[in-house]
Amino acid sequence: MASDQHLHLLDLPEEIIETIVSYLTYHECSETRIVCKLFNKLCQQRLNKGFAKIDKLHAQIQKEVKNKLPRRESERRNHQLARHVDILSAIETRLSLLGMSYMKYMDSGLSCFIPGKVLDELQAILHKLQSSDQPPRSHEFLQELRDISSMAMEHFDEKIVPGLKNKLPAVTLPYPFSEACSSSSTLFPFQSSPVRGPSMRSEITNLGTQLRAQSTTMQQVRKDVSEVKIGYTNNKKRLTDQEKKIIQQGQVISELEKKVSDMNQKFIDLSAELQKLKEVKEGGESSKAIAHLHEEEYTARKGNSSSENKERVTRNKGLKRKNGGHVESRVKKSKN
Repeated sequence: MASDQHLHLLDLPEEIIETIVSYLTYHECSETRIVCKLFNKLCQQRLNKGFAKIDKLHAQIQKEVKNKLPRRESERRNHQLARHVDILSAIETRLSLLGMSYMKYMDSGLSCFIPGKVLDELQAILHKLQSSDQPPRSHEFLQELRDISSMAMEHFDEKIVPGLKNKLPAVTLPYPFSEACSSSSTLFPFQSSPVRGPSMRSEITNLGTQLRAQSTTMQQVRKDVSEVKIGYTNNKKRLTDQEKKIIQQGQVISELEKKVSDMNQKFIDLSAELQKLKEVKEGGESSKAIAHLHEEEYTARKGNSSSENKERVTRNKGLKRKNGGHVESRVKKSKN
C-alpha cells in the first residue's frame, strides 16, 4: 500500500514538468528527448523557443552596439566596440546558416532545433559580449561555435533530412502545369508523397471553397454598397429639391405676409374713416334732435298762448254780457 502511494514524475501536471525541464541546459534537453513522448514534446518546444530567444537576444545586443558606435567608418575601426561588431556579424551569419538548415522543418512540425549544445555556446558568447568590454578576436572567440555548428548542420543534412523529405507536404501545381512538372522529380523530390498529398489537396479544396464563398460575400457586399450609394444619391437629390421648395415657400410666405400687412394698414385706415363718419353722423342727428326739441317747445308755447287768448276772449265776453245786463237794468231803473 505504501508503494502505491508514491507519486511518479509523469503523474505531475504538464506545467510542472515543463518548469523542471526549463532548468536544464539546451544540450541536456536534446539528450532528454529519448525518455518518453512527453519529454520529447516538452524538450522540442524548449529547443525551438531557445533558438528564437537566442536570435532575439542577438538582435537586441547588435542594436545596442550599433547605437553606441560613431557614424564615420574610420572612427568605427578604432572604437573599443569594433570587436563586438565583428563577433556579432559572424554570429549573425552562423544563425542564418542554422536557420536555413532547420527552420523549414521546424515550421512544418517535423523536427526541432536538434543541436542544443550550439544554443548553449551561443548563449554563453552573447552573455560574455554583454559583460566584457574587450573580448578576444572573433576567430578565437567563435572557434568552438564554428566547429560544433558545422558538424551539427552536416549531420542533419546527411543523416536526418533524407528521412524528413518524405514527410514534407507535397507541392502540387494546377493543371496543366502538374503534368509538365511530373517528370522533373529533381526539382520537387517530395512531390509524390502519398502521406501528405490528399490532406494538402483537401486543404486546397477547402481554401478554394472558402475563397469562392468569400468572393460571393464580397460581391453581395459590393452590391449592397452600390445600392446604398444609389439610395444616398437619391436622398441627397430629394433633400436638394426639398431645400429649393422650402426656399420658394419662404418667398411666398414673405409675399403673403407683406400683403397681409398692407391689408391690415388699409383696414386700419378704413376703420379710422368709418369712425370719423360715425362721429359726423352722430353730430348731425344731435343737431336735428335739438332743432326738433326747439320746434316742440315753440309749438307748445304757441298752443298755450292761443288757449290763453281764448280764455281771455270768453272772459271778456262774459264781462261784456255782465256789464250789458247791469247797464240795461240801470237803464230800466232810470226809465222807471
